[in-house]
Amino acid sequence: MRSPHLIKTMTTGLLLVACMCGSLHAGKPSARLDALLDAWKLKNAPGMAAVLIRDGRIEYRKTFGLADLDARTPITPDTQFLLASLTKQFTAMAVMILVERHQLRLDDTLAKFCPEFPGYARTITIRHLLNHTAGFTQYQELLVGTIDEESYFRSSKTPRAAHEFTAAEALEALSRQERLRFPPGDRFEYSDSAYVVLAQIIERITGKRYAEFLKETIFDPLGMNDTMVVDERKQKVPRMALSYAMRDGRWQDITYSPENSIYGEDGIYSTVNDLYKWDQALYTERLVSRSTLEMAFTPGLANDGNEIVTDLLARPNSYGFGWVISSVSGEKDVEHPGGWAGYDTYILRVPSRRVTAIVLTNASNDDVAEIARQMAEIAMN
Repeated sequence: MRSPHLIKTMTTGLLLVACMCGSLHAGKPSARLDALLDAWKLKNAPGMAAVLIRDGRIEYRKTFGLADLDARTPITPDTQFLLASLTKQFTAMAVMILVERHQLRLDDTLAKFCPEFPGYARTITIRHLLNHTAGFTQYQELLVGTIDEESYFRSSKTPRAAHEFTAAEALEALSRQERLRFPPGDRFEYSDSAYVVLAQIIERITGKRYAEFLKETIFDPLGMNDTMVVDERKQKVPRMALSYAMRDGRWQDITYSPENSIYGEDGIYSTVNDLYKWDQALYTERLVSRSTLEMAFTPGLANDGNEIVTDLLARPNSYGFGWVISSVSGEKDVEHPGGWAGYDTYILRVPSRRVTAIVLTNASNDDVAEIARQMAEIAMN
């Protein structure tokens, strides 16, 4: 099992077994998609919600498995999964909305909004935070340090920890750091910290909670009625899928950890149905202008003028604002992985072909990136 307390996303894309890959090259798309996804269907186990979108409509949607093993609650298209690092694209959108409202600029410095940071804050820009080039230490290392994952990630039904961390505490811990890991803009290093900081900046600028601002400016306008941010107020998620990992030969609930309420880099719960609405909005100017949105899908540049290069996927890629920029079958795509505790999520968009694959799981499934990629390839072939 990976160490999710270090980085709230996946950093590898695993290959599917060769015999199954070979079986997907012929037959009707729905049958090929069934063959792809059925390989992860287990009896009395957590599962998956997946959707394939093409030309503005849901072409294929499949759910299976249980959202709650004890209650025997099935996963449906309206089951709410923790998106983990897919949250970052919503944080980036909120920042772009504020840019268009002239409430901040991408070249504004961290010092302008967070004067409690040391002098290096004058060298970090909003753009650096969005591109993961600011040089921050991971906040988890500052708050938690080394952990025992089996005790840290535990059942949602167990008593809560004596202390649960907040996003404000993460910001405060970061502000105590005397130096950065590298000069801002020198290189890419995936940073949950940067997006926690961005969420706190959003709150300081707007005077509203991050959760409220996203609801007001993104979720409500798009009709994403089953999408929400859970913060330290611990709002109830009515149709939440619990997350699971295989421990000692059986599925165990590992939904809870003391840092579950930190947000900006994580914290959004949503459904495949709502993410369809999100995907379609990205073809329009409903939230921001086309020119502003295109910045999110444009590779960031390092100080030497070259595109930043990331290690987030098992193929060449760069990073924009909350999106990894790569290619599938020679087409430009924008995508992002997410992983926290037993949740693994993925969104892959190929805008030139109007194809999107979304996969949400509650079963510690590291193959979600490859599943999404093969779903998209089936749609395009």
